[in-house]
Amino acid sequence: MLTGVIDWFRERSLPRSHRRRIRAARRTLALLTDWLRQDGDRAAPRVFGYLRKIDPLAFEELALEAFRRAGVRVKRGRRYSGDGGVDGHVLHNAKWCPIQCKRYRNHIDPDHVRAFTRIVERSHVPRGYFIHTGRTGDASWEARGSAVRMISGHRLIDLLRGQVPR
Repeated sequence: MLTGVIDWFRERSLPRSHRRRIRAARRTLALLTDWLRQDGDRAAPRVFGYLRKIDPLAFEELALEAFRRAGVRVKRGRRYSGDGGVDGHVLHNAKWCPIQCKRYRNHIDPDHVRAFTRIVERSHVPRGYFIHTGRTGDASWEARGSAVRMISGHRLIDLLRGQVPR
């Protein structure tokens, strides 16, 4: 109860553009979960097609909102950096773990994964989450550190359904 009140005050203190994108992310998440509930895994191509077209900042908010709905505490950034840095944090084992969200149409860039891996390693946290809509090639898998969890494909669909990624 208390955490919900704190989160509400935190959200109210965000800039108007953030609050607008959060509301849009909630609507989008409701739409996507409805598609997944109706059509099951057959809806996955439709979901990814939709995700690859939305605003990248709205995708960040959508990922954070999906974690929140899955019962995970979320800390949003005060501003959108646009520099490829951390997009938010989730609470894991009593530590705030960074999230990087990338909305790709094709293969992801291994350099983005390497940069995020360095951020996670410098943070001394148990893990970081690299969430994306693209295709993960071998170079990207090799670029991630042991603490970086890739969330894409079926893992992203599971997150949208409310299941916390392991």
